[in-house]
Amino acid sequence: MLHVIVMSVLLGLLFGGCGEERRRGGLGESCTAANDCSHGLACFAQRCVQSALPSDDGGAQPGASTLPSAGARCGARSECATGLSCLDNVCRPMTVGTVDPNARFSGRGESCRAKNDCAPGLACVAATCREVDVPLTHTQKGCYRVECAVQADCCAAFVPNEKCETYRQNCETDPIFCNTYRSLCECGKDCVEELCVTTPPGCQTSAECTSMQTPFCLEGNCRQCDRDEACLDDGERCVQGMCLAACTLDENCPALHSCKEGKCTLTGCTTDRECAFAEQSPLAVCRMGKCQVPCAVDSDCAASESVNPRPGDETDPRLALQVCEAGQCVFVGCESNTECRALLSLESSRGDARAVCR
Repeated sequence: MLHVIVMSVLLGLLFGGCGEERRRGGLGESCTAANDCSHGLACFAQRCVQSALPSDDGGAQPGASTLPSAGARCGARSECATGLSCLDNVCRPMTVGTVDPNARFSGRGESCRAKNDCAPGLACVAATCREVDVPLTHTQKGCYRVECAVQADCCAAFVPNEKCETYRQNCETDPIFCNTYRSLCECGKDCVEELCVTTPPGCQTSAECTSMQTPFCLEGNCRQCDRDEACLDDGERCVQGMCLAACTLDENCPALHSCKEGKCTLTGCTTDRECAFAEQSPLAVCRMGKCQVPCAVDSDCAASESVNPRPGDETDPRLALQVCEAGQCVFVGCESNTECRALLSLESSRGDARAVCR
């Protein structure tokens, strides 16, 4: 009799526990089996989608007719109806030439949330499917924009003002007129690392600096100060011609800088642990005083860091063509000047700029 009672209690607990349903994934959430998804959803391509509809031959197919149509928001192709792709997180009609439009994995350039949203051979980088490895041979050469070799190359087209002789005499009479003379009668460009850059008119003495904001001539330019005593506010220091508040703690300075004698000085990193905290990544390492997050495959090299930027380059186009070599993201390199013309957008350009691969 006792045995029967015990069995009854155990069966009651067993069936009683079945009444509590576990939480299941909603539309678009990850899954490994249909039981991982909520009622009315099926697990397809490791994502919960609308439940399967019967096909003509009696088999089961994902419910394409119930999946979001063109214009709907999406995170990957599997969340759009068959025949649609997910671009910029919107379901859109596929373009002509798309390989296997019935595939449910996102293709190259399509949106994604994780690697398993992308087709084989692709990785999810910055919410977009892209190749794991760049199919280009890496070379040690780089692309450079070349505009000059000496300053004269930049000033070949400069034409002085017709009244330059008068302006020169005025400058010799009173330094206050020298700025006008240099602006209109001297070429205001210089050749810096083979690029022509505009330079200010400059000065030779502080008497030529007529602005109250920049009354001191420092290294050929009118500046706010030329020494600490020239700064009016207490505690300010003269740093490269500018009056800046003096630091008292390392915390007053940018990351990897230290406060020395009231000025923030770049010290760089000394240990990998410093970089882990500075970069907010446990993979970060310290290399030659700089923090870097090493790469493992080419897809780790998203275009987010500068690759040896040069003066005059607002956006370095080489960022889009990086490969992972020895744990570092580097430019894939070039083999000809023609490649560099395309990379630097120097095709059909006006002027004397040349593209050089070296």
